[in-house]
Amino acid sequence: MKRAALRPIIGAALVIIAALAGVLAPPGGAQAAVCADYANQAAAQRAADTRDADGDGIYCESLPCPCLRPGRTSTPPSPRAATTTRSCSRPSVVQRLVFSRSRYPNIRRHYVRATRAGWPRILVANRPGADERRERLLDETALPPHPRLDRDEYPPAVGRGRGGRALTRGINPIGWMASVMYVPDRENQSHGSSLGGKLRRFCNGTRFRYVFR
Repeated sequence: MKRAALRPIIGAALVIIAALAGVLAPPGGAQAAVCADYANQAAAQRAADTRDADGDGIYCESLPCPCLRPGRTSTPPSPRAATTTRSCSRPSVVQRLVFSRSRYPNIRRHYVRATRAGWPRILVANRPGADERRERLLDETALPPHPRLDRDEYPPAVGRGRGGRALTRGINPIGWMASVMYVPDRENQSHGSSLGGKLRRFCNGTRFRYVFR
């Protein structure tokens, strides 16, 4: 076959190979959408393309270590991570954080189960040390990481402040203990983002509770 006749065939083959390479490429960078696309938290932190559930600049905190934190990668932390340093309000009454029961059915189910087991309904905002409390809890829980589900915690790490023994169970760090339950990853990430947004204007020490409607 003449060289000129081979050119269209070679060109078509190259197009097919390039397309297959795109399909078979491993998840990462801008292609990933959920935490399950990554083998560990460090990989997700480097990519920084999943949803930052609680707005602290740390991605996919439910994934196993090795782990990375903002400032230890080339990816800058989320701008929302700095919002807690701005002026905040400190109301004297318990704040009702309202969530949709139809949008967060599994989060609500966990909340009901946990409070019936003795975990408190009234929580206390406590951002410092939340990462350490979460890491210890997820390391100690009997629920291993799941490829399609997140491990939801109640009370949330950001809500385990100095507000009674039930909120400060466990030491190293204080308050690391909580209830853990599998929930769909997108539901958990969406709820964490919503929780962070609702708490953003309140100072540490603010009392709050979940309300589902």
